[in-house]
Amino acid sequence: MRKRFRPLLGLVLAALLGQTHAADPVTIRIGSPDQGAGTTPFIAGPVGMAHIQQQLEKEFAADGVKVEWHFFKGAGPAVNEALANQQLDFAWLGDLAAIIGRSSGLPTRLLLGARGNNMYLATAPNADIHSLADLKGKRVAVYRGTADQLSFGRALQSQGLKEHDLQIISLDWSAARAALASGQIDATWSGMGILALGPKGIQFPLSTKQLPPLATTQAGLVATQAFIDQHPDLTQRLVTVLVKNAAWLTDTRNQPAYNQQMAEQSAIPATLFEQEAKGDNLAFRESPRIDPFLRASLQDSVEQAKALGLVRRTFDTADWVEPRFVDAAIEQLKIGSLWPAFDANGKAL
Repeated sequence: MRKRFRPLLGLVLAALLGQTHAADPVTIRIGSPDQGAGTTPFIAGPVGMAHIQQQLEKEFAADGVKVEWHFFKGAGPAVNEALANQQLDFAWLGDLAAIIGRSSGLPTRLLLGARGNNMYLATAPNADIHSLADLKGKRVAVYRGTADQLSFGRALQSQGLKEHDLQIISLDWSAARAALASGQIDATWSGMGILALGPKGIQFPLSTKQLPPLATTQAGLVATQAFIDQHPDLTQRLVTVLVKNAAWLTDTRNQPAYNQQMAEQSAIPATLFEQEAKGDNLAFRESPRIDPFLRASLQDSVEQAKALGLVRRTFDTADWVEPRFVDAAIEQLKIGSLWPAFDANGKAL
């Protein structure tokens, strides 16, 4: 009799173990560089909105799925280290950091794009710098290993310059602001946070608003292949939340509310967020599509990173990007006409 019941007992135990395993809560771990000027963690854009408003926590609450946010002062390298140690499932990264991670063997896929964030050439009052050509031989701070470096490289290239024509100093955003304000450097190439130094006499002779769209910084949401394979439904729902945010941001009527919300979280004045986006085409800037522009930009970034010695090997970004989730979200939300596809030069197709 005992032998007869052993198979049945085994099936019962297997079923119970299966139920226990199914009951284990899933935790979605999201990482990003911290771009705030204060003590509160901050990231802008659709992901920043999701964090501030706890949108993902609300989206998954009924399913018992937890959401953890991790912000890193060490920017891209620190996020990549966490990905390598299997401590993150998703990361919001500038293109260079994401490319370095992929090139080094991290099994990530880029699910959603971002583009069009402006960069500024900020100069000391007495530096006598009025154009990129005036940077020759000057002490210029750039945050190496981030998307800022690629943007600066493209800006220099547009004027026939290279990094070795300047005295490049690698400083993070906060350190660069402090060094510029104290006169330790002549200039820095930085994001909108640097605009806060305007009242202190810092000048801004140039920004990417006067350069081709490729000179702006590109970014994206990457996910580990393991999480995508194990939880494609959760991946889709997360991307859909972010696409909804991108659609909301594309409406100019929502910009004042967004600027105020970001200001409260970041300790950066709302007027700077307004200044940063002023005059930009929001249909381009806020598009989450992995379109020809983003594909060309990413591939160009891979080649540029190799030329700068930042990665050892190149790769075909067509094998890295995974547009099915953002495309499905756009179709589900019926907003296909909101963002036209843009070509490699940033022109609407």
